[in-house]
Amino acid sequence: MLVLSRKIGDVITIGSTVKITVLSYDRGVVRIGIEAPKNIPVHRKEVFDKIIERNFRASRTNLSSLKSVLSKSGVVLQNEINEEIQPETIKFSSIKNDNTGKRK
Repeated sequence: MLVLSRKIGDVITIGSTVKITVLSYDRGVVRIGIEAPKNIPVHRKEVFDKIIERNFRASRTNLSSLKSVLSKSGVVLQNEINEEIQPETIKFSSIKNDNTGKRK
């Protein structure tokens, strides 16, 4: 862990795209501002922990419960696929060269 002492207005950078600015300090509370691209999620730890927990619970959803909810919503599920899936075939054409190395 990197431990830094910063004054109000000082900036910390993470990589080349994230900037953390110390905004204020009052009665033991530090206010910081975080600038990051929209594709980088920024969350408080307690919010991040809740997101992880909900994702974990969602990944452990009982399949029959999920099917029940989907069928009540009007979504039709296909039980099995009858068609055999064939791997895609790649065809190469032959290239003839004459003695000059040029393609015909």
